[in-house]
Amino acid sequence: MSTFLDNKFVFAGKKTLEYYKGLLIRADKGLHRDIANVIQSLCPPGSRILDMGAGQGALSLRLSELGYKVKAIDSNLEDFKTSGTDFEYELIDFDEPGALEAFVKKNESAFDAVLGIEVIEHLENPWSYVRSLASLAKPGGLVIVSTPHTASWLTRIYYLLTGTFFGFQKHNLSYGHINPIAPFELALIMERSGLININVRAAGTLPPLYADSLRHLALSIVGLCFRPFQQGLLDGYCVIAVGEKKF
Repeated sequence: MSTFLDNKFVFAGKKTLEYYKGLLIRADKGLHRDIANVIQSLCPPGSRILDMGAGQGALSLRLSELGYKVKAIDSNLEDFKTSGTDFEYELIDFDEPGALEAFVKKNESAFDAVLGIEVIEHLENPWSYVRSLASLAKPGGLVIVSTPHTASWLTRIYYLLTGTFFGFQKHNLSYGHINPIAPFELALIMERSGLININVRAAGTLPPLYADSLRHLALSIVGLCFRPFQQGLLDGYCVIAVGEKKF
């Protein structure tokens, strides 16, 4: 359920996809690395972590190798390719209320950290999703959510000139980008879900020239010209929001 499988990174004329030990990382370049760094800075090895939206299992495998006890969840069992025995896998449809509610009830307050990495922009009800993540975290545990950065310097100019968010154009809808979430909105959702000490930061790589067509390349160049005059959280193709569950 993670994203960006078909994205094209244009930097010095190269298109790249990122893998971790042969497993496709369905996320922006560098995002899994940034997520792992956040977890290592906040959670000791041995912590129990839930990866809600594991894709082929690249992030789950990375965290397992760092010494964490990982449970991986996704809606496509056939897509999960890692054969590691150090973590579990469970099939669940995030858009099916009954299935998600049953999983939450069974695993309430069971995890030291709950991850929703590049999932929320695919879902019909992001508020319900974050509340579910919060329910799954232990008191004092963490909820970590990432999503495409809808307020980056590139997205701002792209929206100004096209009326759509970068990453949420028509061709992105075909693989599930249906819900652009602004950084302030993500923080608000987490706060209203009972989380505290919320921090939103930029993550992933947003190259100076990022496009899948000459039109997008031109927009990138225009955006760079206006970047010095913009304020707020500007860099990164994604944002990571970290919140703590109250005791």
